[in-house]
Amino acid sequence: MKGHVIVPFFLLFVVVLVVFFILFHAICMPKQLFDDPKSTVLLDKNGLLLGARIADDGQWRFPETDTLNEKFITCLVHYEDKRFYKHLGVDPIALVRAVKHNLSGNGRREGGSTLTMQVARMARGNQPRTIANKIIEILWAIDIELTHSKEEILRLYVSNAPYGGNIVGLDAATWRYCNRDISRLSWSEMCCLAVLPNSPSLIHLGRNRSELQKKRDGLLRTLHADGVIDNQELTLALEEPLPDRPYAIPNNAKHYLDYVAKTNKGTVVKTDIDSRLQTMVQRLANDYARSYHNSNHIDNIAVLVLDVKTGKPVAYVGNTTDKSIEAWQVDIVQSERSPGSTLKPFLYAAMISSGEITPRQLISDTPLSINGFTPSNFSHSFSGAVHADEAIVQSLNVPLVRMLMQHTPGRFMEDLKWLGMTTLHYGEEHYGMSLILGGVEVKLWDLCQMYRNLAYRLLSQEADTEDCRITKPAIWYAFDAMSKLNRPEEEAEWSQFRSMKNIAWKTGTSWGSRDAWSVGITPKYVVGVWTGNATGEGRAGMTGVGFASPVMFDVFALLENANWFVQPVKEMESMVVCRQSGCLASGNCAQVDTVQLPLIAAQTTQCSYCRIVHLSNDELWQVNSQCVSVDDMKTMPWFVLPATQEYYYKTRHADYHTLPPFRDDCGYGIADQLDFIYPEHDATIFIPRGYDGNLENVVFEAVNRKSNSVLFWHLDTEYIGKTEGVHKLGCIPPKGDHVLSIVDEKGNRRAILIHVI
Repeated sequence: MKGHVIVPFFLLFVVVLVVFFILFHAICMPKQLFDDPKSTVLLDKNGLLLGARIADDGQWRFPETDTLNEKFITCLVHYEDKRFYKHLGVDPIALVRAVKHNLSGNGRREGGSTLTMQVARMARGNQPRTIANKIIEILWAIDIELTHSKEEILRLYVSNAPYGGNIVGLDAATWRYCNRDISRLSWSEMCCLAVLPNSPSLIHLGRNRSELQKKRDGLLRTLHADGVIDNQELTLALEEPLPDRPYAIPNNAKHYLDYVAKTNKGTVVKTDIDSRLQTMVQRLANDYARSYHNSNHIDNIAVLVLDVKTGKPVAYVGNTTDKSIEAWQVDIVQSERSPGSTLKPFLYAAMISSGEITPRQLISDTPLSINGFTPSNFSHSFSGAVHADEAIVQSLNVPLVRMLMQHTPGRFMEDLKWLGMTTLHYGEEHYGMSLILGGVEVKLWDLCQMYRNLAYRLLSQEADTEDCRITKPAIWYAFDAMSKLNRPEEEAEWSQFRSMKNIAWKTGTSWGSRDAWSVGITPKYVVGVWTGNATGEGRAGMTGVGFASPVMFDVFALLENANWFVQPVKEMESMVVCRQSGCLASGNCAQVDTVQLPLIAAQTTQCSYCRIVHLSNDELWQVNSQCVSVDDMKTMPWFVLPATQEYYYKTRHADYHTLPPFRDDCGYGIADQLDFIYPEHDATIFIPRGYDGNLENVVFEAVNRKSNSVLFWHLDTEYIGKTEGVHKLGCIPPKGDHVLSIVDEKGNRRAILIHVI
C-alpha cells in the first residue's frame, strides 16, 4: 500500500517539476541568452583572420563560433568541469565540495559552478556572487541544459567568456594574446587560455603572472596524469613562457573591412581574399606611394584584383596604410573619380556589337567642335583618319568622340549600366560627348567589375542572346586591341612593361591630372590601379601610363599566368574587307583581306573611300570625257579620303597617294575638292575675348586638294576675304546663324551652317 502511494507521489513531483521549468523557461528565461554587440570579422579564403572591428560597446567580442577546437575543449573541461558531459547543469559533488571548502575558511572561496552555470552567470551580466544569485544560476543552468546540446553550451562559453580588459571570447583572446589562430596554439597556450577566465584577479597578463603560471602548469600536469599529453609534451609545455603582452588584432585589409562592415556589421565575413597576395599588394602600394610622394607629391594609391570566374576580390587595397601619408584613410576603390579614357573600349565593343562599325573601320580624326566643346588628342595633333582599333590602342580622343556622336551618349549610358556602372547619376544632357573622355565619375570597383563582366562573358560557353548589349566577338576584338603595347600619345617607353603574360589593358588620365588609371585583364584576373591625391589635387606630369601602369604590371607579376582568350569563331563568319579602310569591301577596292567578323558586321556599310578614277595615259592628270576620249584614259581604283582627312593623313602616311589634279581643260573636277577643317557644319562657335576684354578673331580653316589654289570666303552674302596656299582666315562674325562658304577660282563651292553665340 505504501509503495502504491510513493509512485503517484513521484509522478506528481515529476509533473510539478516539468510544469515549473516550462513556466520558468517561458517567464524567466530570455529568448536569446547573449545579445551583446559583436565585432565585425573578416576572414581570407582559407579562414584566416584578415582583420576585425571592435564592437559598438568597445569590446573585442567576435561573433559566436560555429566550430570547437577539441584540444582547447579538453583543457577547458579538465580544468573547469570534469563531469560536464555527465550532469544536467549542476554538479552536486562540486557544490558539496565548495560548501565544505568555504565553511573551512581556508584560502580563496570556491563556487562549485559548472560550465553551464558559468554560462548562466555570464548571460545574466555577471551578477554579484550571492546565495540568491547562485540559486538563480542553478535554475538557469538546468534550463539551458534542457534546451541546448552540450556542444551548444560549450560554444556559448568560449564565445562569451571574459579574458581580461575588453577581450571577450576565445577567438578574440587567441589573437590578442597569442597573435594567431587557435588551430595553431600549443598545449601551453591552450591551458593558459583555459584558466584565464576562472579568476577575475588573474585576467591580466601584466600582474599575478606567477599565480597564472601555477594554474597553467597545474592543468598541464593534470592532462599528463590523465594521459592526454605525454612526457615530452609536458616538458616542452612547462618550459614555454606565458604570453607577455596583448597583440594588435590583424588589419591586413583595412579598407575592405571598412567597406564590408557597412552591410555586414557584427558578423563573420568569409572572403576570397588571398592573405599572402593581399600583404604583397599592400606592401607594393605603400612602396610606390612613398616613392611618388617623394618625387611628385602624389600620395595615394588603390589596387583591386578580381577573380574573373567569381567576380570577387582576391586583393583589395583601398589606399596606402602609411599613416604619414595624407588622406590614407580614404577608400579610393569605392570613391567616385573621373575615369579619363578607361571607358573607350566599352564604346568600341558596343559599336561593333550593334553593327555600327567594323573593328578596323576608318574613323575621322580631324578638328571637331560641338556646341563649343572642342576635344583634342593627347598629342594636340590629328591624323586625319585612323582605324577604330588603332584609336583604342592610341587612346585618341577625337575619333572616340565622333564614334560617340554616332552611337549617342544615351545608348552608351545604357551600355555602361548593363555592364555594371552605378555612378551615372544624371541624364544624357548632363554628360554629352564628354562622357567618353572622363566627363563622368566611376568607382575603381565598378570599372574592374565592368571589365570582369566582359572577360567572364567571353569565357562563357553560352551563346549571345538578343538582349546582350556587348557580344563575344566584340569583346574579343576589344581585348585584342587593348593587348597591343602602343601608346604614342603619352610618349612612354613601353618596352619596360613587356612580360611573358598577355594582358589586355587600358590607361586613363583625368582632366587636370587628378586621376591616373590602369586596368588590365587576363582570363583569370582583372587588376585595376588608381593613383593620385585623394584630396583631388592634380599633379603635373601624372599620367596613367607613367604612374598607374607600373603598379599594375608589378601586381600581375605576382599572379599566375593564364592562356589567352579564344576567338569566338562560332559567332563569327568570314567576310571580305578593304585593307585600307577596314570597311566591307566594295567592287572598287583593289586590296582586300578575308577576316573573321561578327555576324552583324554584314549590316555595316561598304567601303566608300575606294573609287574608280580616270587618268591620262601618263597618270599625271585626272580627265573625263569632256577633254579626252575613252581610249586615251586609264581607269583604275583609287583610295581617296575626304579633303579634310587627307590634309592630315598624308603627312603621317608616306604610302598615301594623293589624286592627281584635273587637267585644266577637263571641267570643274570632283565634288569634294573643297572642305572645311574648322568649323564643321552646324557647329556652335564662341567668340573669344582677350585679356583686355575685347573680342578676338575666330580663325576659320579650309582645305583645297589643288595646291597653290585661291579660295574666296563669304559670310552669308558678304565677301570677307581670300586665302592662297594655306587657307586660314580670321574674322569676328556677329551673333546668330550664318552660312559660311568658300569658292575656288574654278567656281567649286562648299557651304556650311554655323551658330555664333
